[in-house]
Amino acid sequence: MAIDKMKKVTLLCPVTATQRLMKKLHEMSVMEVVDVFDRYEDAREKLTRQEVSTEDCDLELQRLNLIIGLMDLFAPEKKSFVQGLAPVPLLVDPQELSRIKTQFPLDAQYAAAEDMDTEYRRIERAIGDTENRLKDLRPFESVPFPVDALRKIQSAKVVFGSISRQGLEALVRDAALPALAAVEEVVPIRLAGDNDNQKKSGGASARENVWILVACRPEVGEALRGVLDAHGFAEITLPQISGTVHEMIRSLEGDLDELQGRVKGIVARVEKLVEHRKEFLMLKAFWEDNRKLSLARTNSAHARWIQVVTGFVREMDVPGLEAVLKADFPTVTACVEDPLPEDNPPVNISLSPMVRPVQMLVDLFGRPAYNTFDPSPFIMPTFLLFFGICFGDVAYGGMLLLLSLYIMHKTKPYAGVYNFARLMFYAGITTIIFGFLLGSWFGDLYAEKYLGENNLMYRIMMTTQVIDPIQKPIVVLMAALAIGMFNQFYGIALKMYSAILRGNKAEALCDGLLWLVILPGFVVMIAKMFAPVPAPLFYLGLVLFFAGALGLILTQGRESSGLAGKLITGVISLYGIVGSYGLTAFIGDTMSYCRLLALSLTTAIVALSFNMMADLLRPIPYVGIFLFIFVLIIAHIFNFLISVLGAFVHSMRLIFVEFFGRFYETGSRSFAPLGFDSKSAILHRQQ
Repeated sequence: MAIDKMKKVTLLCPVTATQRLMKKLHEMSVMEVVDVFDRYEDAREKLTRQEVSTEDCDLELQRLNLIIGLMDLFAPEKKSFVQGLAPVPLLVDPQELSRIKTQFPLDAQYAAAEDMDTEYRRIERAIGDTENRLKDLRPFESVPFPVDALRKIQSAKVVFGSISRQGLEALVRDAALPALAAVEEVVPIRLAGDNDNQKKSGGASARENVWILVACRPEVGEALRGVLDAHGFAEITLPQISGTVHEMIRSLEGDLDELQGRVKGIVARVEKLVEHRKEFLMLKAFWEDNRKLSLARTNSAHARWIQVVTGFVREMDVPGLEAVLKADFPTVTACVEDPLPEDNPPVNISLSPMVRPVQMLVDLFGRPAYNTFDPSPFIMPTFLLFFGICFGDVAYGGMLLLLSLYIMHKTKPYAGVYNFARLMFYAGITTIIFGFLLGSWFGDLYAEKYLGENNLMYRIMMTTQVIDPIQKPIVVLMAALAIGMFNQFYGIALKMYSAILRGNKAEALCDGLLWLVILPGFVVMIAKMFAPVPAPLFYLGLVLFFAGALGLILTQGRESSGLAGKLITGVISLYGIVGSYGLTAFIGDTMSYCRLLALSLTTAIVALSFNMMADLLRPIPYVGIFLFIFVLIIAHIFNFLISVLGAFVHSMRLIFVEFFGRFYETGSRSFAPLGFDSKSAILHRQQ
């Protein structure tokens, strides 16, 4: 529940021992190394920043990225169901990694991969050029004559182009057509599919374009051009090739097939690399970590003989660090002190295994400030309560339990995915509980019309059901609003707890306790408008309201100047425009809990609707029962997926917006000790 206490540690060591010291700190993974110059402002005048080169690491990472990139391109890894849900990092065993570093022939593998990469890029360019040429030639594939024949004619001017059928008929009848000119329609050669295309187009029309060849003596070329333009002739420049376009296309298609065959050969060679995918990924993780270790050394600074390394260590780890320094580095001096507020200490939270899965929800919002507390244990019951109400169905809860157990079994070494699965396991339990209380098992699938008269599931559900939200939505709505109201009180109480931890008793009283006085009275006064309230309770509510209001008016403007300013600010704070809270904020936040009813009704009504739809198919002869079962399976899987997503999102919204807003303070950063660090892998010692 408490945030781990941090100590500010500064190490003074001989310059010659710096590299060995940093490796030891990396191995222990207990100290977060920060920039010396950020910690000590006057250090710039006396110390020099450590210069470190990452060239070797960058070179190795470049080689490994090339190999892994080839594998991802030609033989991507097939992901399991669990890997599809969330990224699952590679487990790296230190002993196996040490063996791979010394024995794996990376140089030979890289040389082969580089050859394949170079060859593939050359083939890729050739394929692109060939496809572009084919794209340019396709429109002229049916030209029946060798296109280079036109360039060989010297005594006449010959042009090739297109014109509409109507325009061609008008052209040959035009008296202005020069006598020394000839016009000839070019009949395309028939290609596969031409007949089908013609049938689809419904035959030729007067506006359909046709190809023509126009030849004339050079001296009448200008006059002929004018006549051709008048009838809509468009000259076409044929490609510069030898032979017919059709022959050239067949030749290029053969070249393309040959290039693609060479690509398949590269794929086969890359698949041999895949046998060592794990080794490549482990080496990449090693060099990523090695690079970060080198960069961490740049946070230190040195004088002529002394190196200064500074950072944060958890208070519980300080004795172990001092023992290692005393045994292995007797010349190193460690200065341990409490961090100051301006040091911006990082936050590390140690939780019991039971509560640890909820921490991921807190991290989604932001780590708590160092001088406050971790809200994980406090939001666990509220999240599970909200989720259970929204998703309340016995069968869906059982499905969630089984799915969570499967993921937990497959991902135990991976803290992130495992903790999320464990959180869903807890949520599955509350879902089952509220499923029994609300009488939902795949909606109303337990009903006698589906499973038979007086069936076991029907008897169980009728025994455990407390209320039906579909039949009595107003009662469930009142219960949801009551949960919201008490959750607001809970948040204000936690605000008081946070203020007391920081030693600010005035804030706990003025911004916490006074609201816990006025709000119950306000609720009683509002309730009087809708339902009879016993007179003693109503008068008690009036006393609480006016006592709390008076206290807030006198204290909420305590930071304003002047008596009038303090009183005006205090009065306005009751509404919620200024100050720590407000009556309107209380009403709005409480009304947000109506979504508990809405989500619960949505899950149940959609399930009930699917049951009715499937039941309509059951009377069909022979196949009715199979269709009934098939539709139920598909429909309820769909409802399970959308409902579990809705339950999670809306439960988180109630916590993030309506609950955290009452007390939670963020703004810190997570504790990141120097140690094995890679985006794609985690260090894991085999048991």
